Amino acid sequence: MTTFVVMNNSDFLTDQQLASLLRKGDADAFKQLYDRFWSKMLVVAAKRLDDVAEAEEAVQDIFVNLWRKRETFELKVSFEHYLAVAVKFEIINRRAKWARKEALHNSVNVADAVYDGGADLELKDLLQQLERTINSLPPKCRLVFRLSRDDEFTNRQIAEELGVSEKAVEKHISKALKVLREKFGRKYCLVVPYLGING
Repeated sequence: MTTFVVMNNSDFLTDQQLASLLRKGDADAFKQLYDRFWSKMLVVAAKRLDDVAEAEEAVQDIFVNLWRKRETFELKVSFEHYLAVAVKFEIINRRAKWARKEALHNSVNVADAVYDGGADLELKDLLQQLERTINSLPPKCRLVFRLSRDDEFTNRQIAEELGVSEKAVEKHISKALKVLREKFGRKYCLVVPYLGING
């Protein structure tokens, strides 16, 4: 059963005022944001992740990151919009992480069944290099690439999910592939099967 508490003066501050207090390290302002949006964010995350525990962890991480960058935080829209977008990105990242783990697990199983010990280790090393290279991409580029590779989203779906143009999506994917080609050189053809997209 939902309960309501009596609000103090800080509950009536504007979002910009709360953002200003947050930059100064005001713990009460942070708590107000936490109390105001936690439940709403949890409902959205739990519905998308289909796992309450994972959803709680996701929302917690969002608030932890907000507090960590409080000194340089700038609110360009409302907190409601900012946190809604933060939840969306956190969910996308976690789903992509699940997909990567599954893909890596399947790849290692194939390697165990097909290759000898030396080749197995080489493949595992190659896949680890692939993950490190993808993780080194700029955040937006990495997110777009993982949605395309791990979740098999079309360019249009990615554009709609992130609120960008399809042209921007194509640009991010092209940039990611260019980085991978430069990183792996002649070995690039070996990692293409694990990219999940046309290389």
